Amino acid sequence: MTILGVLELLGTPSSTGGRRWEIHHATVVGRSGEADITINIAALSRAHAELFPLRGRVAVRDLGSRNGSARNGEPVGSEPVMLDDGDEIVLAGEVAFRFIDPMATPIRPRIGRLTGVWIDPETETVWLDARLIEPPLSPRQLALLRLLDECRGEVVTRTQIVSAVWPDVESAGVSDEAVAGLTKRLRQRLAELGRDDLIEAVRHRGLRLVDP
Repeated sequence: MTILGVLELLGTPSSTGGRRWEIHHATVVGRSGEADITINIAALSRAHAELFPLRGRVAVRDLGSRNGSARNGEPVGSEPVMLDDGDEIVLAGEVAFRFIDPMATPIRPRIGRLTGVWIDPETETVWLDARLIEPPLSPRQLALLRLLDECRGEVVTRTQIVSAVWPDVESAGVSDEAVAGLTKRLRQRLAELGRDDLIEAVRHRGLRLVDP
């Protein structure tokens, strides 16, 4: 199926961006679960705006929303407005997207390292040797891996692990079995991509990410 364009979420009042949606046909953005792209923000109308193919390109129009739409700061009404690569679309003054024209900008994964572990700071996706870890790590697995990555090559103690993974729990309230179990599960996820050598247990001290 031909990709007409890509819509990248830049952010909302309660979240950062990073999510992307491919545009293959007429696509409605709105608050309703019946919209093609659902953004659960109260300021959005149920069917707020539509992106659709027009004369070989992609256009956007407002669907009579209560709080309006804009392209690069200019209001968008019911009349179609053609989109160019890099255009910024703002809905209801709260939700921002970037339009990406695949003919102008080849779509490539966001990968910061081709070898070892890399965590995308915007989307919190995790890559290992340039391969996306899917399904995503659990929140606690991600928190542990992020701590190890931030202290890359250094030993992180049990206290540091508990503080990063269980921030609302006193250190004494987290058992050694819970820490060991979490470490085991994270190692298993990395081993699925052939890397079971990245997390080293340093006796009586803690854990270390041995990733150059």
